[in-house]
Amino acid sequence: MKQWLAVPFALLSLFALDRCSRKNGLDAEDILAVRPGMTMDEVEEILGKPFDMEVRSDHMFVCRCNPERLCREPQRTTWTYTRKPLTRFTPYWGFPMLWVHFNSRGKVNTVYAKRYFAMGVDSEGIYMKKLSPCDTTDQTMEQFGNLDDEAKAIKRLRTAF
Repeated sequence: MKQWLAVPFALLSLFALDRCSRKNGLDAEDILAVRPGMTMDEVEEILGKPFDMEVRSDHMFVCRCNPERLCREPQRTTWTYTRKPLTRFTPYWGFPMLWVHFNSRGKVNTVYAKRYFAMGVDSEGIYMKKLSPCDTTDQTMEQFGNLDDEAKAIKRLRTAF
């Protein structure tokens, strides 16, 4: 009889781990407090330690700064503050993700939140703030589309986080 109970207990534990580990205790106000131009220490003070950190050398990206429409960053660091569910068969259909990208000067370049839905098959951007890639002084902020409306962004972030 005890062996039969092990399977439901294991499935329940996996479900609980999936549900508890994916958000990392983030809320909309903390995410909104992170601004482009902040240092890594300032971000860590607000959001805490990330789940994952990736450093990429010689990062190329699309920009308007030159006729080739390509810019190069000598180094880009990405902090991931959420994780995808461990399994795709747990009984929820969507999950949020949050990334903070730092430029080679160690300043926040982009704060980007996305919501995956349809069991992670599709996604939508729900919030983004970013530095202009053409400004090397870390002062100019560039915002995109309706993602720059703070009231809408707060509502989307509160729904997701």
